[in-house]
Amino acid sequence: MAPSSREEALALLDAHHTFPGPFHFRVVIRAGHAKAVADATRHVLGPDADVAIRERPSRKGKYESLRVTAQVPSSEAVLDVYDHLGRLDCTITLL
Repeated sequence: MAPSSREEALALLDAHHTFPGPFHFRVVIRAGHAKAVADATRHVLGPDADVAIRERPSRKGKYESLRVTAQVPSSEAVLDVYDHLGRLDCTITLL
């Protein structure tokens, strides 16, 4: 993410969310990799971070849509989590 677009993203997050507080990440992954998503989220937020995942499999079971809810300290942490999740081999899309 270019510096100016990162700054814009931070400004939008700060305008629409209160930090610290809960944040919902949406991730589409190859099926069976929800633990990798939870681990990646905890890697950024800390090993004791409260991370809840709601899974919804695709019709044929090849993919899963995840709603990852975590307590995040700042808008910077939100972007760091998205960055880390985007680097996972199992990630198809981040929303």
